[in-house]
Amino acid sequence: MLRKTIVTLLLALFFCIEANAQKVIEYQSGVGSRNADNPDVWILYKTVKATHEGMVLNSDSAHFDTKNNNFTAFGNIVIEISDTTTIFGDELFYNGNTRVVEIWGDEVLLVDGATSLTTNYISYNRNTSTAKYTYHGHAVNGDKTLDSYNGLYYADIKEFFIYDDVMLTDSTTVLTSDTMTYNTITKLAVFRGPTHIFSDSTIIFSKQGTYNTDEGHATSVKKSSIYNGNQRLTCDTLDYYRKTKFGVARHNVNIWDSANNIFCTGHYGETDGMRHYNFITDSATAHFVNDKNDTLYMHSDTIYSTINDSNEIRTVSAYHKVRIFRSDVQGQCDSAFYNVPDSLITLYSNPIAWYDSTQCTADTIAIKFDTSGVKTIHLKSAAFVVQKVAETQYNQVKGKNSVVFFREGEPSYADIIGNAQSVYYLTEDKPDKTQELLGVNVGEGSDMRIYIKDRKPYRVTTYRDPDMQAYPIKLLPKDKKFIKGFHWYGDIRPLQKTDIYIWKTTQTAESEPQK
Repeated sequence: MLRKTIVTLLLALFFCIEANAQKVIEYQSGVGSRNADNPDVWILYKTVKATHEGMVLNSDSAHFDTKNNNFTAFGNIVIEISDTTTIFGDELFYNGNTRVVEIWGDEVLLVDGATSLTTNYISYNRNTSTAKYTYHGHAVNGDKTLDSYNGLYYADIKEFFIYDDVMLTDSTTVLTSDTMTYNTITKLAVFRGPTHIFSDSTIIFSKQGTYNTDEGHATSVKKSSIYNGNQRLTCDTLDYYRKTKFGVARHNVNIWDSANNIFCTGHYGETDGMRHYNFITDSATAHFVNDKNDTLYMHSDTIYSTINDSNEIRTVSAYHKVRIFRSDVQGQCDSAFYNVPDSLITLYSNPIAWYDSTQCTADTIAIKFDTSGVKTIHLKSAAFVVQKVAETQYNQVKGKNSVVFFREGEPSYADIIGNAQSVYYLTEDKPDKTQELLGVNVGEGSDMRIYIKDRKPYRVTTYRDPDMQAYPIKLLPKDKKFIKGFHWYGDIRPLQKTDIYIWKTTQTAESEPQK
């Protein structure tokens, strides 16, 4: 038992001595002498070379503290940390026990394969293969450069962790951030903090995400936005591909054209700079803001917009279950098209438009705006205009085509072209501001013009083959009360902007009573 214990102690002592021996710095020099004040320190000069556990150090002169196993070197320092990593500098302190190198000078240079790092001071920990700098570092890897005030370089995984005034640049892109990691093998930058990516005319902003410098692929997962000319896109999560100018946005998506003051919002969107279009869905809404700050809201399942070279929206197309609202006009249809330069919105497939107490239907409805509001409403094919007068009384106009003209936002007159028919009630305003029905005019002709005052018809002019007749209210024949094809869709009309998100069918519409 005693012999076994002695053998164990001897083995432990041997390994301890061997371990300590491995830590001793070895050196060579042309000239050397002991320091008179401290005999444990050797003063070395004339081509000094030191080695320690695979590391090789060259300098003009050095002080070697044999007791504390540390090395202070001066002038033309070249230290080969590993087969791939070399550091150059003016002065150095190396602690052989901790395996930490401190090197400084006017220009300290670390070279690791294809990567170089220039700064004034580097602390290199050989145990973790980590270089640290604390006063502005400039790194180069191929055509990529990295600048920051502070940073770490992990030589084993070829990755930088840099912070404070960070800038990453290449031939096409400039990235600025507060904190970032960058891997020189994968070319992937990971940022955590306010970050801008500048490329061509595009600026990406994010508070957290990644950017692959070779692929030009940016991913943002927090406070994401793209600025490109007159267009700004914001969202929660963003993927953008610089080479194809294609981006995918998710959650709280907002595409804004600052030149035309148009917003397109939803929860999923795409932007394609090469094909000049935007796409948005999931609660998709287009907001058209005019000079009077009177916004036209248009909601549908899907909204597309085309953009020009200045990233201005030129057209907006809405598909399926379209509802629109503005204070002076509302509408519903299955698809719509807005031409921005002309301020013209066209409604297709079972379109309905309302203004004041008036309802318009046709195969196609085109509404043109100017700075004062609605300018014209053009009803193309199967035009039918209805205005509610009282509970069961409706002014009606029908024809092949019709155009309602507005002046300063108020309806002025309407032209009915082709097979024109009309039913309109004569009314008189009473002192209590109610209306009294005096009679009703029923007629038809090839074409008609209806003059409107105070949003009510007051005169009808019939052109070619007129057939007009006036009736007292009680003597109006039942078959004259409604023009064939009459429908009233008042129950599905959007009365406020939030109503555009509630789709209502026309099946419950009030129709012409059975005779």
